[in-house]
Order: sequence, then structure tokens, then C-alpha cells
Amino acid sequence: MFYKKIISLVVFIIILQSCQNAQPVQSKNNHKSIKDSVFVLTNPNVNSEAPYLFNNGDKIILNWTQRAEHDKKDNILKFAFFNPKTLQCDSIISVPASKGLQDHLETMAKVGLKKDGTIFAVYRKKLPTDRSRFGGLLYYVTSKDQGKTWSKELKLVQDTASTSQSFYDIAQLPNGNMGLTWLDSRSKRRGKTLYFAQTDANNVFVFSQQKPVAFSTCECCRTDLYVDARGQIHIAYRNLIEPDEPGFDGQGFTEIRDMYYLKSVDTAKTFSKPIPISRDNWHINGCPHTGPSLAFNGKKLGAIWFTGAQPQAGLYFTTKSDDQAFLPRKSISIEGRHPQMIAMNGKYYAVYEFYYEKNGKGFYKIVLDVIQPDGQHQTHEISKPLTQNNHPVLTQISKDQILVAWTNTDTRHPKIVYKTVVVDAFTK
Repeated sequence: MFYKKIISLVVFIIILQSCQNAQPVQSKNNHKSIKDSVFVLTNPNVNSEAPYLFNNGDKIILNWTQRAEHDKKDNILKFAFFNPKTLQCDSIISVPASKGLQDHLETMAKVGLKKDGTIFAVYRKKLPTDRSRFGGLLYYVTSKDQGKTWSKELKLVQDTASTSQSFYDIAQLPNGNMGLTWLDSRSKRRGKTLYFAQTDANNVFVFSQQKPVAFSTCECCRTDLYVDARGQIHIAYRNLIEPDEPGFDGQGFTEIRDMYYLKSVDTAKTFSKPIPISRDNWHINGCPHTGPSLAFNGKKLGAIWFTGAQPQAGLYFTTKSDDQAFLPRKSISIEGRHPQMIAMNGKYYAVYEFYYEKNGKGFYKIVLDVIQPDGQHQTHEISKPLTQNNHPVLTQISKDQILVAWTNTDTRHPKIVYKTVVVDAFTK
């Protein structure tokens, strides 16, 4: 009996240590038994943050930045494939060329897949000679063997007039190419210029087709590049309207930074003229560091975003039909920040961080909102109570399951955690 207790204790310690390892324990349990678990993906002894999820309908990738505590030159991009069968992430893979990348929670590094299986890892680095506080250039590498070996590092923009590229997004395009949006310093007015690029069919590893698609944008909010089930390409971003530009509300002399939108129905040959998602008239001379998110539910395109415009700042939601303006906005959360959204089963599912206080102490929880097309919604807390969390991302696993990942900062070193959610439990 004594030896059985000793063996049981040893087994318990091994399991506990495994759960705290850089890779989660692989489980043979069925989906139902682990659906409510929050898994810690990253090593507890390092700083890990800025998660990003990529889903091309075939594979799901979760990536993040492992941030060096004392020397930014040791920052490195990490990622793992998510296994829909075990509902857990597989082995962690590093991107060696990314060493020294800039770490940012809103312009995070990104790993994606082309239709042919080629992995693209996109990240931002600061040149050693660049003394600009916000300067940085985009680079990328590719892999044809699931991250075992990588191509040489390539610089996205060759034009030396471009001294900064940031707040970028990626997506697999209808033609199988990799698409990329970013904010570029090449601007004739205040703010930046929104650029779009895609890989070339004749040179599949190079973003050779690059062009500006919107001008005078806010310099510091995440762009959203989204491709719907019909193959239409959608882009959302935070615009910048100066007092002497069309669209300014005539109130004061501080620019407006509201969300705008454009699309392409011919695989990026042409783009529509940008239109406002909502005229919030947020007058701010600063960097909000929070971008929009788009999703198509089969009938309407939905958008969710944060605005600080008065009289009520917070998260808002709206929809639009093809070739129509966006409908009047609906309030989602006064305390919510950094939303990300998908659509499935005719509904929209948004995650965001939500601030609240208890016993005089502040916390940030991760919530999942189930949003109906008319803006009616139900809010569900999915992180553990009384914890510190931020910058969630999400993607669809199956017709009734969602994967959510975020950064948890309860311990000295921030860590990436993830959770699978069965949406039926929230919609009954």
C-alpha cells in the first residue's frame, strides 16, 4: 500500500510538471472531457505574448513572440499546429531568422499557409542604424517542409523611400496566393498609407504585386485582411481624417480616427473606394492601438471595433449587405477592448478583454460574445475568474467548436494559453 501511494505521488508530480512544460500534455481523451480546459502552451520561464491564429480551412496555426527579458536581440517567433483531433497544439517550432524581431501586442508577428502548403512567417525588425522611435521594416521567410528548414530572409519592401512598415495582416487568397496588408510610411499627407500585396504566381515566394489601396490612415492600429467563403477580399483599418479633409465633422481642430473599409471582388486586381464602417467621430491626436475585425456569416459582412468617441466609448458592431452602407452601430461592451471576430452557423462570435474590479483590485477577463445579425448578443466569460488576460484571438475548429488563445499575465512571465469552446453550450 505504501509503495502504491509513492507511485501515485510520483505520477501526480510528473503530470503536474508536464502541464507546466512548454508543450501541453497530449491527451487521448475525447473532446467532451477536455473542452473546458485552459491549456498553457508556452514555457513558464520565458516571456510569451502577442498570439495570432491562422486558419486556411485545412490547417490551424497558433503563433506568438517569445520575448527576451534583457536583450531584444533574442526575441524570436514561435508557432505550433493545432490538432483538431486531440484539441491540443503539437510540438512548438521556432523561426530562427526572426531572431531580434520587434515585439508588439497589436502588430504581432504572423505565420500563415499558402494553398500549396508553403509556410510564410512575417515579422518586423528594427534596423541597427534606425534611430526612429517607431521605425521598423517587414521581413519574411518560407518553409516547404512544415518548418524543418527555411528560406533566406527576404525584405518585403525594396523601395528605400519606405522607412517603416507595420500593423500588418495576412490571408490566403482565392487564387491560393498569400495576401498581405500593412501600413507604410510612404504618405503624402499625415498618417500612413495602406498597402496590399500578394505573392506572384511566377515567383511564389515573393510579394511582388504591391500597391497602395488607401491613404492618410491612422499610424498605429491593426489592419484586418479577410477573405470570405465567396472569395471576396475585405480590408478594414482605422482611417485618419484631418480638419481640411472630406468627412471631418467640423468640430474643433483634432483629427478623426474612425474605422473604414474597402473590398475586392476580382482577387485584388481592383479595390473599391474606402467607405466608413461607422462615423463615430473619435477626435484623438494619439495612437489607439486597437484595430477592427471582420466576418461574413453567409449573408452579411459583420464588423466589430473599439472607439473612444463620446458620449459612450467601447466596442461596437454593425453589418452590411453587398454594395450597401454599413447599418447603424450596436453597442457590445463599454469595458471591452481589442476585439477579434469570426462567423459560423449564421452568427458572429467575438472575443475581447474586459476590465472589472473585485475587492478593490482590477482584473481583465476574456469573454466570448455570441452576436446575432441584428446586434443582440450574449456574453460568456471563458477565462478563469480573477485573472489577468489580454489580446485574445479565435478561429473555427469545426461546425460547433471554436479555438480561443490569449496572453495570461498572472505570473512573472506572460504565457500563451488556449481553450476550445463548444458553441452549442452558449446558444441553447
